[in-house]
Amino acid sequence: MTLLHNTLIPYRTKNLLSKESKGRRSMNYREARTAGIIFVMNNLDDFETVRKFEAKLKKEGKEVHVLSYLPANVENFDFHYDFFNRKDFNFAGSLISGNVISFLQKKFDLLICLERSLNIYIEYLMAASAARFRIGPYISQRENLFELMIRTPEESDLSELINQIYHYTNEL
Repeated sequence: MTLLHNTLIPYRTKNLLSKESKGRRSMNYREARTAGIIFVMNNLDDFETVRKFEAKLKKEGKEVHVLSYLPANVENFDFHYDFFNRKDFNFAGSLISGNVISFLQKKFDLLICLERSLNIYIEYLMAASAARFRIGPYISQRENLFELMIRTPEESDLSELINQIYHYTNEL
C-alpha cells in the first residue's frame, strides 16, 4: 500500500495545487476567528508545546481545531486531538477517515502547519484544505503549499517555530 500511496497521493496533491481557486488570501490575524493546526506527534514535549499554543489562541477568542499525524510506533499521548495516519487513506490514496474529511472541510481563516519535514499525507491535507490562509515553516520546493512560510534555524525547536509564526502572523 505504501508504494501506491507514494505514487497516488503526491499526484493528487499536485492536482489539487494546480486547481488553486479556493479563495486563498492574506488574512489579518486579529480578524481571524478560526484556526486549524496540523502537527506530527513525535514526542510528549512537542505535544505539550502544541497544547500551550492552542490554549493561547483560544484565550484570544479563536476557535481552534487540531489534527495530529501519528507515525507508526509512536504512542498517542492523549486523546485530546483527532489524529490520523497512513491507514486513513485507502489503497488508491483516497481519504476514508471521517474526522480528517471533516477537518479538511472546515473553512479555517488560518491553517498552521507545525511540521518541518512534511510527509505525503500532510502535504495532501495542506493542499486539500478549504482554509483561506496557510502558514508553515519554510520548506524548499514546497512554496505552493503555503501563503506564508517562516524560516527558522535548523536547530530550533517547535516552540521557536510557533513563536515566529505567532510573531509574523500578528504583523499581518
